[in-house]
Amino acid sequence: MAGGDAQTAEAGARLLREGGNAVDAAVAAAFAAFVCELPLCGPLGGGVMLVERGNMPAVAYDMFARTPGLGLTDRPALDFDAVSVSFGAADQVFHVGRASVAMPLALSGLLQVHAKHGAMPLAEVLAPAIELGRDGYTVGAGLAFVFAILDPIIHRTPESRALFSDAEGIVGRVGARCWNRELAAVLEDIARRPERVRDVYAQLARDFGPRDGGLITEADVAELDAVELAPVTVDHAGWRLSTMPSPSTGGLLVALGTRLLEGIGKMPRLSLEHVLRMAEVQEALLLERRVPGFVERCADPAAVRALLDDERLAAARFDPRNRLGSTTQISAIDEHGNAVALTLTNGEGSGHVLAGTGMIANNMMGEEDLHPRGFHVDPPGTPLSTMMAPTLLARGDDRVALGSGGSNRLRTAILQVIVGLIEHGVDAETAVAAPRLHMEMDAAGAPRIAFESDGLAHEVALALAAAYPPKPSVFAAPNLYFGGVHLAMKQGGLFTGVGDARRSGKSVVV
Repeated sequence: MAGGDAQTAEAGARLLREGGNAVDAAVAAAFAAFVCELPLCGPLGGGVMLVERGNMPAVAYDMFARTPGLGLTDRPALDFDAVSVSFGAADQVFHVGRASVAMPLALSGLLQVHAKHGAMPLAEVLAPAIELGRDGYTVGAGLAFVFAILDPIIHRTPESRALFSDAEGIVGRVGARCWNRELAAVLEDIARRPERVRDVYAQLARDFGPRDGGLITEADVAELDAVELAPVTVDHAGWRLSTMPSPSTGGLLVALGTRLLEGIGKMPRLSLEHVLRMAEVQEALLLERRVPGFVERCADPAAVRALLDDERLAAARFDPRNRLGSTTQISAIDEHGNAVALTLTNGEGSGHVLAGTGMIANNMMGEEDLHPRGFHVDPPGTPLSTMMAPTLLARGDDRVALGSGGSNRLRTAILQVIVGLIEHGVDAETAVAAPRLHMEMDAAGAPRIAFESDGLAHEVALALAAAYPPKPSVFAAPNLYFGGVHLAMKQGGLFTGVGDARRSGKSVVV
């Protein structure tokens, strides 16, 4: 069991100790994360999830978000403001306010998946989160850092600031004790009567609707079901990889990158040849993503098959740069062969709390990466695309569940860990801790690289920087910029887990 905080991982482990399965553990961890990893995720955010039951094919669940505004005839004056957030490596502008709130499905979706696949009563699954909210949770160093960089959003409203403050009214103090008793009370009510979820969404439509500068309507909240989908699947070195399909674009890029990197294990690990090959493939994936219509092709099964075609990929491997035609992660595996990979997000939060619930509403309508055509352009009801790509690996009875937080860095983080595990055969902890690199395109369309130098030979780091001038971003130590891969693994009958230290992740083996 692995997650983005020790308290999250322990919540899931508790369900496993009590006889629950991997789905019980993942859902318990998710609700615990809604308390102790706010604002990275929340009930009024979104998620994507893969579930594998024994040796049955994996199933994907889209519980991400949809464009609001169903039934609106006139657009109201919008509560929608720009805020600059510094991630250290770069500043990024997000939009917050009530019009930044997408129609969220995390709350209803998790309960739906638990009802279908869980083994324990809902009250027991929600108990760890209820206790954390009622009795208090401890702010770790990773969460405190997130609080610091999101300070302008956290302080947008008094209600938001209060939710992030300790008993002395201080935000983001490492080791501080914080509470979310309102959320605990709502979850207790949901455990007794799950139909209470409908009341939460009805209130969301009232408080974040056109009257108050938002876009959510009663029609938006009428349909709350998560969508069951077939994953994107590829074979690699004897393993079967299953990852998130559309509306995720990150899943296809992970699958594509994995195929392009077949054979990289023949190169000495962390050699210049190895890291340059990784950089070339990342550049190829960026070029693919920039092709007009990429999001639409991710939703077309025929286009996905064509993109992963063996002959095409064999040619592309010769030179992968030829044209190829605040999130958190929870991973769980149980003794019965069930595996779950779940990625959750609340964006950065809208700065607004749903009154009386302890729930921060998301700002996924205000994230530029999710709206390449512009804000508030897509028709109401449109599923939002996401880079989130929870992934499962299977080989006989062996299983790996992994994924990452980290915005557009998550796909490269997942890909590099998979390469370490499968191609170079290193242990899980070494694969997660290995130095990472990430490629972006600048405004002129030129590749720009960032990488962690700790763990690379000096001459390799110098050569990598020289290969991508003029100003690579070099991090001397592991950094949360490069995502947080939290991994659960069963291999040879032995269970292991890794929580990425870049994002204060923890794992528990029961």
